[in-house]
Amino acid sequence: MNTSFPYQFTEPPPRLKKAKLDNIALVPASLLLFKGIYQPMANNFPAGSVLCVPGTQRQLKIMAKVTSFFRDRGHQVITIPIEKISQPMKKVSRPQSENLSLAF
Repeated sequence: MNTSFPYQFTEPPPRLKKAKLDNIALVPASLLLFKGIYQPMANNFPAGSVLCVPGTQRQLKIMAKVTSFFRDRGHQVITIPIEKISQPMKKVSRPQSENLSLAF
């Protein structure tokens, strides 16, 4: 069974090919608010390592291919579950609304 993704991978620009990166963090966009949590983690890993935080099942499948790509090229890949980055938000009880009658 050939499962293909609706993405196209192209060659990166020449400037990006020449860039020397310390490490890479691949996270879902929903975690951008938590950059203060995962960026220091990624910065403490050895240079050239890749931090992967998959979110959904679909992202998990994509990340599996991406991590194997980086491992095949000699990078250390660290995968952390999304629960370690984002704590579930507590539900805040809202005050009950009330109907007020207006007098004219």
